Amino acid sequence: MLKFFLNKLRTLRWFIFLAVFFSTFIVFIGVTSISSLLYESLMDEQANQLVEQLEALPEAIRPQITLPNITTEVRLTYIGTFALYSFIFLIIAFIFSHFAIRKINQSIKAFSQQINQIQTGQDLQNFNPTQLNFIFNELNLAFNNISALARQLGQVLNDKSQLEVETSLLSKLVIKNTRLDNWQEYIKGIFIDIHKTLAFDFISVYLTEKSQPKLIIYWFAETDQITELEAEKLLQEQLKNTTQAQHSLTGLSIVHQYLTDQTRKNTLTQPSFLVSHLEKEPQIGFIQGIFIHSPAMNDLSLRLRINSLLVLLVNLLGASRAISGYTQKLETAINLSEQENAMAAEVLYGHLLVKNTDQLAGINYQICSSSRFSGDVIQVKRSPSGSTFILVADATGHGLSATITVMPVISVFNAMVQKGYQLPFILSEMNKHLVRDLPDDRFVAALLIEINPSQQEVSIWNGAMPPALLMNNEGQLVEKFNSKNMALGILDEAMFESTPELLSLPKDGQLFLYSDGLIEQENPNQKAFGYKKLINALQHPTKNNTLTNLINSVLNFAQLKEPDDDISLCQIDFTQLEVTTQEFNARTLLCDSLDTPFEWQMKIYGSKLAKQSLPALCNEFMQAQGLSMPLKRWAFNVVHELVQLVIETNLLELPANSASESTPSTEDLQQVKRQALENLSDDYYLNLKFQGSLKDCNQPCPSSCIAITSAAPCLLIEVSDNAKGKSSLVEEASLASLRALSDQVIVSEQGHCIQVRVG
Repeated sequence: MLKFFLNKLRTLRWFIFLAVFFSTFIVFIGVTSISSLLYESLMDEQANQLVEQLEALPEAIRPQITLPNITTEVRLTYIGTFALYSFIFLIIAFIFSHFAIRKINQSIKAFSQQINQIQTGQDLQNFNPTQLNFIFNELNLAFNNISALARQLGQVLNDKSQLEVETSLLSKLVIKNTRLDNWQEYIKGIFIDIHKTLAFDFISVYLTEKSQPKLIIYWFAETDQITELEAEKLLQEQLKNTTQAQHSLTGLSIVHQYLTDQTRKNTLTQPSFLVSHLEKEPQIGFIQGIFIHSPAMNDLSLRLRINSLLVLLVNLLGASRAISGYTQKLETAINLSEQENAMAAEVLYGHLLVKNTDQLAGINYQICSSSRFSGDVIQVKRSPSGSTFILVADATGHGLSATITVMPVISVFNAMVQKGYQLPFILSEMNKHLVRDLPDDRFVAALLIEINPSQQEVSIWNGAMPPALLMNNEGQLVEKFNSKNMALGILDEAMFESTPELLSLPKDGQLFLYSDGLIEQENPNQKAFGYKKLINALQHPTKNNTLTNLINSVLNFAQLKEPDDDISLCQIDFTQLEVTTQEFNARTLLCDSLDTPFEWQMKIYGSKLAKQSLPALCNEFMQAQGLSMPLKRWAFNVVHELVQLVIETNLLELPANSASESTPSTEDLQQVKRQALENLSDDYYLNLKFQGSLKDCNQPCPSSCIAITSAAPCLLIEVSDNAKGKSSLVEEASLASLRALSDQVIVSEQGHCIQVRVG
């Protein structure tokens, strides 16, 4: 029951009715009770007065009067009458409250309808419920205050539709594409998107590039020429209103473009439809202004909002135009760089490496680069002396910078090997070039191998490279050749050590060379491939493509398609290596090759002998004469052996057979020879004479040298020195190898003048 009354009290109709009902009921109870008590008291007082009057009369004449008790009856009559009138008043109160509440509800309904019609800020400003009658002055006053508040809110609050337009346009004024190939197509797409939110007739872009003003008018739909001329006139008038633009309208070019192929209805251009933003000076992308012509601009509030957005639109158009230009320039630069890189790669890999690398049996190599260019290089080159040189180099860094660093090494290596220089001279020259040409933070780790079949030895020089591994046919590690030297390009000539390790030429087995990119390659867990995995792979080789399979194992381990660092591998198989000296007839080669007489002579004094390679210098001269490779190789070997014998035996006074011993134990002896040459007095000299003749070979020797006479053509090689005393070279056995290579060997001046002749 209580809940029922509480719910009824929430409605105004029942609240008034219940208020009147309970008020009437309370009045009824109070009035009835008080009235009946007062009436009963009055009747009792009158009865008492009557009794007193009767008692004052003589008893004889005192009448016998019995007063009836009418209090209850009177009370009931009184109550009934009061209840009747109260009911009438309740009905009147109910009717009055019903019609009053009905009128109030009708006014509230009308008020709600007016509220539902509010959709814009303008509607909120026009909202006025004062014509509605809420019966009571207090209610009318309250709703009048609500009307005043609504008008104030209409002036303060933003227009919802305008906010939606502004928000939608803001979302479009963002560069969402990082690649802008065509600026015109890009902004056309933006304008079409803007039209979906804010319908316009045209958008015009004003730009000034290289002092040439240009006006591009983008129509949403196709229009007629008259309308276009009206638009041009309207825009020019707008431009003339600005001082800055007034001076730049000379030579103004106007271009019309259409965003769609729709047909535009004929509507005249009006200044009230135009909103614009102009900068004093061209901004980024040379954009200076923007114009939008739209009927929606009649709304002053929307016009002001769009005007503020035009600043963003100008910046967007300018930034996108600049990005488009930068993109085209960048693509041009990238294409040019790609062409240059391709050309550089062709020069490096197609010329310097491929064309200058000899393909020899028993020597296999492979490079896996982390980019187009590799800092790792492998070169295989056959010397005129018959030696084979293998260079494995690893430059600091990656890519083109590393390739540029290693290119001087390639050039010097190829040139000096081709000229016939020995390994120490090649190393010294490469290091000298790198120290001179490279920055201090650039260097080249290198591993240089010389396989000398005539001496039956292998020279190994390791400078900051991983150890070279000598394996037998069973896959067991026989010996490691660790790095004992600094990388090329660090030490100057005085501190650089070019003496190699010596190894007797194996009959079988393999020598494995590699760069640090192989063992340092890491997997996703940052664990390196390591030396142990490499040894295990070499101990269990596959039958074919050992190097390819090893590289694939590394890439599978790292879970990569390309390594993080360049990987170079070289495998020297001594079983398949061609180390035999080619047999040829020197006299036949001489007849086929020598067609012009020549004479070449060089004399070197003292310590300069340690810094010059006479065989290589002689070979350069033979190349200039156009002699055949077999003949040059024969002459090179003769000069090399003859010069070594004379230097060691006569100038340095070492045992005559020391030059023929080539075991690893001779490393100390080579160091002694080098030190002795560097300390040799400048009073001593060595003279090399190289002569070719087509008629005869009558060659007089100094002093008591015996003349040699024979028929043409002939080739004469003579080495002499000015050392004192009798040389051990006068002994027959000391020149046995030279006698086997030539037609005649003559020793004179107590072994200090030796002639070798062919022909």
